[in-house]
Amino acid sequence: MGVDGETVVLKNMLIGVNLILLGSLLKPSECQLEVTTERVQGQAVEEEGGAASYNASGKEQPVVFNHVYNINVPLDSLCSSGLEASAEQDVSAEDEALAQYTGQTSDRDSQVTFTHKINLPKKACPCAGSARVLQELLNRIEMLEREVSLLRDQCTASCCPESAATGQLDYIPHCSGHGNFSLQSCGCICNEGWFGKNCSEPYCPLGCSSRGVCVDGQCVCDSEYSGGDCSELRCPTDCSSRGLCVDGECVCEEPYTGEDCSELRCPGDCSGQGRCANGTCFCQEGYMGEDCSQRQCLNACSGRGHCQEGLCFCEDGYLGPDCSAVAPPEDLRVAGISDRSIELEWDRPMAVTEYVISYQPMALGGLQLQQRVPGDWSGVTITELEPGLTYNISVYAVISNILSLPITAKVATHLSTPQGLHFKTITETTVEVQWEPFSFSFDGWEISFIPKNNEGGVIAQLPSDVTSFNQTGLKPGEEYIVNVVALKEQARSPPTSASVSTVIDGPTQILVRDVSDTVAFVEWTPPRAKVDFILLKYGLVGGEGGKTTFRLQPPLSQYSVQALRPGSRYEVWVSAVRGANESQSTTTQFTTEIDAPKNLRVGSHTATSLDLEWDNSEAEVQEYKVVYSTLAGEQYHELLVPKSMGPTTRATLTDLVPGTEYGVGISAVMNSQQSVPATMNARTELDSPRDLMVTASSETSISLIWTKASGPIDHYRITFTPSSGIASEVTVPKDRTSYTLTDLEPGAEYIISITAERGRQQSFESTVDAFTGFRPISHLHFSHVTSSSVNITWSDPSPPADRLILNYSPRDEEEEMTEVSLDATKRHTVLMGLQPATEYIVNLVAVHGTVTSEPIVGSITTGIDPPKDITISNVTKDSVMVSWSPPVAPFDYYRVSYRPTQVGRLDSSVVPNTVTEFTITKLYPATEYEISLNSVRGREESERICTLIHTAMDNPVDLTATNITPTEALLQWKAPVGEVENYVIILTHFAVAGETILVDGGSEEFQLVGLLPSTHYTVSMYAASGPLTSGTISTNFSTLLDPPANLTASEVTRQSALISWQPPRAEIENYILTYKSTDGSRKELIVDAEDTWIRLEGLSESTDYTVLLQAAQDTARSSLTSATFTTGPSLTPPPQRHTHMGAT
Repeated sequence: MGVDGETVVLKNMLIGVNLILLGSLLKPSECQLEVTTERVQGQAVEEEGGAASYNASGKEQPVVFNHVYNINVPLDSLCSSGLEASAEQDVSAEDEALAQYTGQTSDRDSQVTFTHKINLPKKACPCAGSARVLQELLNRIEMLEREVSLLRDQCTASCCPESAATGQLDYIPHCSGHGNFSLQSCGCICNEGWFGKNCSEPYCPLGCSSRGVCVDGQCVCDSEYSGGDCSELRCPTDCSSRGLCVDGECVCEEPYTGEDCSELRCPGDCSGQGRCANGTCFCQEGYMGEDCSQRQCLNACSGRGHCQEGLCFCEDGYLGPDCSAVAPPEDLRVAGISDRSIELEWDRPMAVTEYVISYQPMALGGLQLQQRVPGDWSGVTITELEPGLTYNISVYAVISNILSLPITAKVATHLSTPQGLHFKTITETTVEVQWEPFSFSFDGWEISFIPKNNEGGVIAQLPSDVTSFNQTGLKPGEEYIVNVVALKEQARSPPTSASVSTVIDGPTQILVRDVSDTVAFVEWTPPRAKVDFILLKYGLVGGEGGKTTFRLQPPLSQYSVQALRPGSRYEVWVSAVRGANESQSTTTQFTTEIDAPKNLRVGSHTATSLDLEWDNSEAEVQEYKVVYSTLAGEQYHELLVPKSMGPTTRATLTDLVPGTEYGVGISAVMNSQQSVPATMNARTELDSPRDLMVTASSETSISLIWTKASGPIDHYRITFTPSSGIASEVTVPKDRTSYTLTDLEPGAEYIISITAERGRQQSFESTVDAFTGFRPISHLHFSHVTSSSVNITWSDPSPPADRLILNYSPRDEEEEMTEVSLDATKRHTVLMGLQPATEYIVNLVAVHGTVTSEPIVGSITTGIDPPKDITISNVTKDSVMVSWSPPVAPFDYYRVSYRPTQVGRLDSSVVPNTVTEFTITKLYPATEYEISLNSVRGREESERICTLIHTAMDNPVDLTATNITPTEALLQWKAPVGEVENYVIILTHFAVAGETILVDGGSEEFQLVGLLPSTHYTVSMYAASGPLTSGTISTNFSTLLDPPANLTASEVTRQSALISWQPPRAEIENYILTYKSTDGSRKELIVDAEDTWIRLEGLSESTDYTVLLQAAQDTARSSLTSATFTTGPSLTPPPQRHTHMGAT
């Protein structure tokens, strides 16, 4: 690297390092260090007094950086107020010599010169703590020089010879800090006042001008001279250290004057308007200020402002010509008003101590009140005011107990909002409103009813003592907004509002017309209110069958009600509905007509009767009126027929004329009502010849006889048909009643009938069977066959027999038949005492005089006989044993059937024929069963033998005693299966006959009370239902030992107390008494069972005691009984403790 390059690098590095290090030195402290850098082009450094000088040469003039270090100190009481630290300030020669240090570094090659000038005012030394701070600053500046020198060494290729610098310091930098080191000459260029190889030897300027002595580089001047080189004349008393000495004359510092600067100067020389005394102006009247330059203000502005040109300019918060008044708050405004409060706000342009708010009602006799708030508030809410009153309000600002002029306002509180608005009664056109009264005076109320659609409305004004109002004339079904407002003069309170809807009016003037048996027409007048629909309901009076409801759309005002029950009393309701509201119903009643009987018909008819039948009316009729007569109008009759319970009613018209047509009308009758008649025509039959009988028969003829038919006829017609099937007829005149048929087939059976005829009408026929000769009995029939009997029926013999003979016997014993003679008129008989499972042969013959008919023979086998002697044993809750005796007849097995008599299915079991007892299981407890038994052979079963039994009751289980005390215990158990009417509890102790307790069957627990303490009890229990009882279960328990009672502490002194109690009921061995105090001490005593008191002695004074007592018997202990007491205060030392016991 060339010399120029090194010079540039060195210059740049030196500049940068110096600036960085100088900046790091400038930390804040009590004394301040100011650094001023000045760049000077072409400046030469010269040395006075024979020191080496260096002048830059070459095209480029050297760059000189002058650094001035001004070390200033605070101007406190220990420092001169005139101390200045500026580099431009002039100082005396002496101060310059003592307090100014200058260093210079000049480098020929780099053309850079650093000049350091340090100004340390001499007068800064007395500054408190300044010596240490100044020393630290000097040390750091010296360190800066040292670092720069080291940097120079490292960056210079041609370093200087050894011993470049010497000195007496531990570390002496090059040139001892008193000169600049030259890299070319490797030598120091000393600052003025120094000389030597390393500039370490001080040099006095100008040899002290031959007016003083040089001591360590400083001139000690003669008494008449001063300055760093003793070249200046000395001023009197050195200007008292308050000025500069210039050519022997003092140039005083402000604010001093005099030839020695010992006097204080008055400011502005009192402006020519006062006199100066030791720096203080005493102003002429009318003037003021430290220099008497100001015009004086009134009362000196009271100390609350400053005076300018005779006028007071007051401090914030004050006003007036002398600033004696407090400024009021500004812009008082009302931020809110209610019935009981007023909210105020104001501007507070200054700080005040507090604000005073004064308020008073304008009414006569109103009390004035005040409220104070802190000065940093800008608003307040005045509360607990009277509603509806106007208040005078004043707001004062207060500073140091001085009140400002007030800022005022008149504000009226609102009237209170009425409260408690509610509706007492609401109808279609009226609403009764009620609200709470006010406790203050006001003029009255205004109440308004405004429809929701704001069309119209009603407003009323009421006296102040009225708190209810009944508004009439409203529209039905209309929603109204009800407002209640209090009035006072021109003021109105906020309204209290509520909405109410009048009841919608219902239809009116309901009318039912055109009522028939099933239809009625209902009409009504529609409601005035707008409704969603009309609700029509109807139903039978009494509620039977419920109500039928229809929703009808307005404006419909009539409706046809159909499908009614005839002859019934109906009630109909018509109401209006809107939303969830329904009007009151308008109602009426009507009765439907009775419906006529229907489907009138002739069930059967004879010559003299007509059997009529018809369907009953739906109406609840009591009877029917039957009217009938011949078509010619003869024989008019009426008949009342009670209504039958079934769907139809029948009536028989008798004593009619045979073969005649009748007109019949039937009307239903209910109370006084009668339906329209149901009508028909019907004709009676011709009367038939009756009692047709065979009076005689021969081999070819049969003689007949009959009873004459009544009524008009033309003739009789006899028809006879043999078994061969070819019928023959014969006509017999109407006046005949007998006839003999001839030329008949011998030994043949004939069917003979006779009818009466009139025109084409023919009567019913009368028929008889006849034989030419004699006819045997036929159709022998057996029924109701049991193991020991049978019922026998047969047909009639023809002609009628004189008597009948019946014979029967077992098939194997026909030779020993039993004969029974029977009346000829009988057609059945019962054979009794037969053997079971036996076939019998039966024959029957008819006897006509001496002639006996051919027998008719039949056989029948009796049934098997059932078991006998059924008995029941071993009855339990779910099983029974059935026993019986076997039947006589052989059989395959037994069938045992059983079922509950109340509700239940039939179960059966098959039992072998070799067994005569059977156990039925899986039965329900406490249930009545029907048990039947029969024997079975193939598909044949014998009759059943039956019996009724009750199964035993199930036992209650898990009987336990819990919650046991000395006198009580709770019994609990689980109920048995089946219904229980009650439980029987037997309570015993000491083998004494127990107490019997009956408990409701629905319970599963019972509380035993009144027991004896410390007693062993046995509880037995069973369930009962009617005659049935369950098995017995039991449990044991012992009651607890009862504690002593009424434990009391009495006769309490400082060291003793009497403890007494009542003994327990149970026998005990002893008592265990424990007493303890609050300090934790505890004593336990065993007391005899006979004792009922004990005196505790040797207790501590003024101590709370707790006494616990329990009874003991063997290992049993009663519960604890406790009492507390407090002994008296201490008077004398406590005596020795004694304990006494006794019995009462």
